[in-house]
Amino acid sequence: MPSSLLFDFATKIITVPAPDTSLDLQFLVNEVRNAEGTLLPGMGYDKIMDAFGKQDLGGGNFVGITVILLDGWRVSFEARPGPNTVSVSVSGGNFVGEAGANPIAPTAFTQVTISQSTSAALVSSAASDTNLVYLVESLRNMHPGWGTTFFWDPNLGNDVNDGLSPTTAVKTFAAAHTLVSSGRSDVIFCRPTGGSGTTIVTETLNITKNNLKIRGPGISVKLIPSTTITPTVNITAEHIEFSGFYVETASTGSQNAISVNGDNVLIRDCWIGASQGNGISVTSSARLRLLTDVIENCVGSGLSFSDTTTQTLASKCIINDNLNGISLSGTGLADNIIENSLIYKNTAYGVTIGAGVARTTIRGGNTITNNTTANTLDLGTDTYIETPAGGASTTDIADAVWNELIDDHVTSGTTGRTLRDAKKKATLASIK
Repeated sequence: MPSSLLFDFATKIITVPAPDTSLDLQFLVNEVRNAEGTLLPGMGYDKIMDAFGKQDLGGGNFVGITVILLDGWRVSFEARPGPNTVSVSVSGGNFVGEAGANPIAPTAFTQVTISQSTSAALVSSAASDTNLVYLVESLRNMHPGWGTTFFWDPNLGNDVNDGLSPTTAVKTFAAAHTLVSSGRSDVIFCRPTGGSGTTIVTETLNITKNNLKIRGPGISVKLIPSTTITPTVNITAEHIEFSGFYVETASTGSQNAISVNGDNVLIRDCWIGASQGNGISVTSSARLRLLTDVIENCVGSGLSFSDTTTQTLASKCIINDNLNGISLSGTGLADNIIENSLIYKNTAYGVTIGAGVARTTIRGGNTITNNTTANTLDLGTDTYIETPAGGASTTDIADAVWNELIDDHVTSGTTGRTLRDAKKKATLASIK
């Protein structure tokens, strides 16, 4: 509680007594109004200041306060004995003297700072934070986080914290996961505070609460477990967003880097650097979105879509140096789309589509090239592969057919063998 202010009517000085080092303008207004109320008529000091603002705008918002000292009145902080100068401050709004006069009277061994506010309103922090969150999240085209925000700091966090601010972050993802509520669209932010610039997390992430958003800073946080007995990231809930991480498995074992078994999952801006199994393995998932991900150096496939995977979209991904780039195999797979992706240098196929897989679409400017066995293998039903998505164009096919040596056709009953025999007969007839 600050000390009461001292009023010297002879010198028109309002003094902030020591040891106080700060003056809030609302407190100044309250003290001045009390002093004005004690003045007798005819003393000549019926009004010391004008103050404006604090009108309620609704929703916890208020007009900012402005204080103007009148008729030469000034504020001073009680002089200090020295020799060291004491820093003191005035804050809480706008503070000026009449007609632009200096509202501060200097005193010995004090240095005054006025923290002026030029904003038009004073906003309740809780209301403004909530409104801002909803405004920002409404700009996202999918998976908005409209719940509570929690902070996960693998370096400086402490699991006894509440996780509600960067300074009270928890240390492990498991602790952050216990704080969120399923279905509330909560957000977990991972903060990279390691001094080396890269934070290595050896913990595996088990995501089981619906509508959760886990957002990282990018490649500066690497999820690399020391042993792999479960996937590095295991998603078994719905409406999950997982974005902004580098992911590997341990160097031994056969687990996948990311495993998905849930609908409406978004995996965006992730880099899967190496996996002893598949990079991203998907089972029993509808409407999965894989956007701007990099997947490389996996012992298995970069992307593996298996049983009951439908309506997946993989877009603008880079997939290279895996066994297969993308593999679709199993029962109940249908209506999956691959677009605008670069798929190259995989040791088997760029894209392989198994028997019974229905209506796979490979469209929109994919580049599928330099894969060892072949760029594509299609054993599915109603597959659409848009050229030049790894297959030859119609022009290339026509050129190859018309320029092929006719003597290469030796199978009896084929069109090529018939043409070959007809040519030989015509040649013999011309010689006779």
